[in-house]
Amino acid sequence: MTTLRYFRRALLALSLFGTTFAATAQTAPPATGKIKVYIVGTFHFSGSTSDVVKGSKTDMSTPEKQRELEKLINKLQKTQADKVFIEWEPTRQRFVDSTYALYRQNQFTLGNNEVYQVGYRLAKKLNRPRVYCADADGVFDYDATKAYAKQHGQEQILKDTFLEAPQDSVGRLIKARVRTAPKPSTYASSSNTLLTQFARMNTIAADQGNMDTYLLELARVGGGPNYAGADLAGEFFKRNVRIYNNLLRAVDVQHDKAIVLLIGQGHVAFLKSILQYNSLFEVQDVLPLLTSK
Repeated sequence: MTTLRYFRRALLALSLFGTTFAATAQTAPPATGKIKVYIVGTFHFSGSTSDVVKGSKTDMSTPEKQRELEKLINKLQKTQADKVFIEWEPTRQRFVDSTYALYRQNQFTLGNNEVYQVGYRLAKKLNRPRVYCADADGVFDYDATKAYAKQHGQEQILKDTFLEAPQDSVGRLIKARVRTAPKPSTYASSSNTLLTQFARMNTIAADQGNMDTYLLELARVGGGPNYAGADLAGEFFKRNVRIYNNLLRAVDVQHDKAIVLLIGQGHVAFLKSILQYNSLFEVQDVLPLLTSK
């Protein structure tokens, strides 16, 4: 009888061990190495009234644009991103969750903007369960900077900010010395295909031109104890640190290997500078994906 009880206990122990082993075997091992971050700079498909540089609407519903979007999504799918982040604030996450779930069931018609046409479509193509909101609110008091410039004879600096050839004397000297890059605002010509537009907006030259706008032009507005232009750039940097923080809050540190952030091109260089020396994240160049055959 004792031998029988012992035998039964041994069988139970073996069955429990087998169950535990199977559960362990089915659990994915934690990812190692840095999380790859693909920052995809975009223009606003439906235009923008809040940005300093206003954009016009591009109709994404045409058959031609839909074909171009499909090509773009196929390129970005190669990231194999675990998560797709968009330029909407987390306060809209519940709306995104509900509409994206409906879209996956073919019960939601996508709007014209890039959040829907690229963000939602890419996440569905990757078969991801959610789209994540990453934008953050911030202060960008361009009017105050303009007012100071007008009062102190620095208006030409602001006029030159979005032009290729500066007219103020210091701006011309800087241009001659460092050969500043073209303005990114000129890259999104509607005469180009979406792939061409995205490729031009996601180059080192585009990032350089954007940073020059803030650090070599806007930052020069001010004088003495006034740092109107520098403060403007600083507030924008602060907003991008908050966007980065939203990424940090949402990633699965144990398992995520790659993420995509779709965001206005003006943010890209700032976000890259924030992530450059990060021990958890590693910025990936999206240009090779966009230009691949």
